[in-house]
Amino acid sequence: MSIYKRRLGAFALFVFAALPALVHSQELDRIVAIVDDGVVTKSQLDDRLDAIRQRFVQDPTQLPPADVLREQIIERLIIEEVQLQLAARSGVRPASGQVDQAFAELAASNGMQPQAFLNQLTALGDSSATKIIKDLQNELTIQQLQQIQIPRRIQITDAEVDLFLESAEGQMFTAPELLLSHIFLPLASNAGPGEITLAEESAALLIREYEAGANFNNLAVQYSGGSYATDGGQLGWVRAIEFAPEIGDALQDVEIDDLVGPLRSAGGLHLFLVQDIRGGDVATMVQQTKTRHILIRPNEIRTNDDAKELIDLIHQQLTEGESFEELARTYSDDVANALDGGDLGWVLPGTMVAEFEQATDATPTGEFSEPVLTSFGWHVLLVEDRRDVDMSNDMLRQQATNVLGNQRFEEELDLWIREIRSEAFIQIVED
Repeated sequence: MSIYKRRLGAFALFVFAALPALVHSQELDRIVAIVDDGVVTKSQLDDRLDAIRQRFVQDPTQLPPADVLREQIIERLIIEEVQLQLAARSGVRPASGQVDQAFAELAASNGMQPQAFLNQLTALGDSSATKIIKDLQNELTIQQLQQIQIPRRIQITDAEVDLFLESAEGQMFTAPELLLSHIFLPLASNAGPGEITLAEESAALLIREYEAGANFNNLAVQYSGGSYATDGGQLGWVRAIEFAPEIGDALQDVEIDDLVGPLRSAGGLHLFLVQDIRGGDVATMVQQTKTRHILIRPNEIRTNDDAKELIDLIHQQLTEGESFEELARTYSDDVANALDGGDLGWVLPGTMVAEFEQATDATPTGEFSEPVLTSFGWHVLLVEDRRDVDMSNDMLRQQATNVLGNQRFEEELDLWIREIRSEAFIQIVED
C-alpha cells in the first residue's frame, strides 16, 4: 500500500462538458484505432470532439486546427484504452459505491440532485445515463490503476530527503507555522525623526496596555493601520520566512504568547502576538497503530463479488478463533507482508488510504475489523496495539518524502504511459 495519496479532482472527463454532446444521430459506428484487444470507435471520437467544442463555443479560436485536435483526441482515447485493458488484466475495478458517489458529485457540479440528473440524462436518450455511468467507471478505473502503478515506481532516498530539507523550498515547507495577530503603525515614506519617535511612543503605549491586560485583538481594531485591523489584526497561520528579513528574523525561535516588536519596516512599525505554533521543531504527539491486514484483491479470474465472498469467509474464520497470522499467510494477496502474517508494523496517521485508516480508527485495540473495501481490494485488519509518540522528526521526514513523491508523480506517470503505449499494438485506421 502506498504512502502517496494523490489528490483526485472532480470527474472532469471531456464528455461531461455539455449534456447536449451526448446526443448523436444514429449511424453505423466504425473503428478509428485498434488497440491490442480493443478498439477506439468513431462515436467515442465524435463524443469527445463535440464536448470539447462545446466547452470553447464562446471562443473557438483557442482550439487547435481541426486535424490537430482530432489527432490529439485519438491519442488520448488510445492511452485510455491501453490503461483500461491493463486494469482489466490486473483486476482493478471501482466498487459500485464509488461509482454512485462519483455520479452524485457529477450531479452536484451540474447543480442537481442525483435523481434529477438521472432524469435529465434519461430524457436525452435511452443510452445517455448508461454512457455517463460507463465513463465514470472508466475514469475511476484509470485513477485507481495509476494510484497502484505509479507510487511503486517512485523511490525517495534519505539523501534526497536531507537535500530537500536543506533547500529553500524545504525550509519553507518545514518551518514552523505561527498563528499571529498584528498591529501596524504606518509611517510616511519620508517620515522625519519626530514622526518616527511619535510612532515608537505609540507602540510603547500599546505594549504597556497589552501587558496591563488589554486584549491585543481589540487594540488592533482600535489602533492598527493594517489591512487586517477590522479582523482584530489576525493574520492566520504564517511562517516567519514569508516576511521580509527584518521581520522574519525577529519571528524566528519565538514561543507561544510572545509579543514581538516594535519592528521597523519601510512602511512603519509592527507589533506581533504569537498565539500558537505548529510544525517545525514543536513536539508532535501522534498515535501509532500496530496493524496487521489480510488483502483479497480481484484479478483476472476472481471478480469483485468473488473477492467479497472470500473476505467474508476469512472474517467468519476469524470470529471462530482461527489465527489471523495463519490466515494472512494462507490467503493475503499483499505479498510484501503475507509471509509475516500480514504485519504492517507501526502505522502513522495519514500513510494509508482513507478507507483503511477509518477502519483502523474504528477498530478497538486487540480486535479485528469488518471487511473494508479500498482501491487495493478487500481487507480485514487487526489492531494489535496503539501508542502515543513524539514523531516530530519522523513526521517531518515523512511529509518531505510525500512532497517529493507528489512532485514526481506527474513525471513518472508520463514515463509510465509512454512505456505501456510502446508495448501495445496500436494501428490508427485512416479515413
